[in-house]
Amino acid sequence: MEFTTETNYLVIKGRFKATASSSYGLFVVFLDNITKNSDKIDVVASHFSTVYDSNISMPWSELQDMITKLRWKGEYATSLTHDVQATLEDLFQPGTGRGPDIWSAIKKGTLNKAANFFEEFLARPTGDKGVKVELSIETITKSDIENVKRMREERDMVSALTSQTNQQPSAKEEQKLEESAVVLDVSLVLSPISGVPIYELKEGTKIFIKITEQTSRGQYFNDLLGASVDGEIMPVPATVQKVSKEGKIYTVLVEIGPGIYGKSLDEDTVKVKLYDSNQDKRKNKKTIEPMLTPNETVAESNSIPSQAGSFLFWVMGGIGLLILMILVYLGLGL
Repeated sequence: MEFTTETNYLVIKGRFKATASSSYGLFVVFLDNITKNSDKIDVVASHFSTVYDSNISMPWSELQDMITKLRWKGEYATSLTHDVQATLEDLFQPGTGRGPDIWSAIKKGTLNKAANFFEEFLARPTGDKGVKVELSIETITKSDIENVKRMREERDMVSALTSQTNQQPSAKEEQKLEESAVVLDVSLVLSPISGVPIYELKEGTKIFIKITEQTSRGQYFNDLLGASVDGEIMPVPATVQKVSKEGKIYTVLVEIGPGIYGKSLDEDTVKVKLYDSNQDKRKNKKTIEPMLTPNETVAESNSIPSQAGSFLFWVMGGIGLLILMILVYLGLGL
C-alpha cells in the first residue's frame, strides 16, 4: 500500500502591545511542521490600541483577511509595521533564528515560553522592553491554504460582478450622477486627534481619501493620480458631495475629479482628516482633468481641418485684396 504525506503547518496567530511606546499589532506566522521554518509572515502594526482589541482566536484566514484589510485601507503605521515584519523574519531566520525553539515550546503546550521569544525580539522595533505578546495556535494542511485561496478568489469574483451590476448603477441613480460617472470604493483617511467628526462633514469639505478598490480600475486611478508609491497606496484629495446616515453607519460620497467619485462606509465614531497640501505625500501630485467623451474627441479632431480651412480662406482673401489695390493704384497712374 502506498502512503502519501501532505505538508502541514503550525499557524501562530498573535497580538502584541507595547504601552510605553503606544505600539500595537497583529501577526500570523505559517511555520512548516517539518523544517520548523516560516513560509509566510503577515503583520500589521499601529499606534492605536483598537488593533490590539482583535480576537486572535478567530480562524487564521479571518485574521489574515483583517490584516490585509487594515493594510489596504492604510489604517496602520507604515514604519512600525515594516520594522516588526523585519524583526519577525529575523526571529524565524533559518539557521540563526528561534523557529525550532518556538515550535518545540508550542508542541509542549508552553505558549507563555513561546510568547517570550516574540517579546524578546519585539522589544527592539517597539522600543519597549515591557512589550506583551499573546498567542493562539492552529494546525492546518497545504490543502486548507489552497481551499481558502480558492474561496477568496470566488468571493472576489462575485463581489466584483455584484459591484458592477448592482452597486454602481444604484449609486448613480440614488445620487443622480452623470451617466458616464465612475464610482470607486474608497476609504476615508482618519485622524483620531485632529480630525473632524464624520457627522460634521458638509458638502464642499475637502478631505483626504484612499482609493481602496482592489480592481484594475482602482489601480488605474491610483496610478493616474500618482497615489501608488512603492506598492503603498497614498492619500489623495477629494471633495465631499453628500453624507447620509443609516443607523450608526455613515455613507460619504466624494468627488475625486470630474466624473470620478468615491463612496465610503464608516461608523459614526470616526474622525476624518481634512486635506492639507503640505501633507500630500505623493511624489507626483496630479489632479484628474475633465475627460472628453467619444463625441467630443471626434468633434475636436474634426475641428482641426476646419480651423485650417478658415485660416487659409482669410489669407487668400487678404492677398486678393492687396492685388486689387495695386491694380487700382496703377490704373489711376498715381
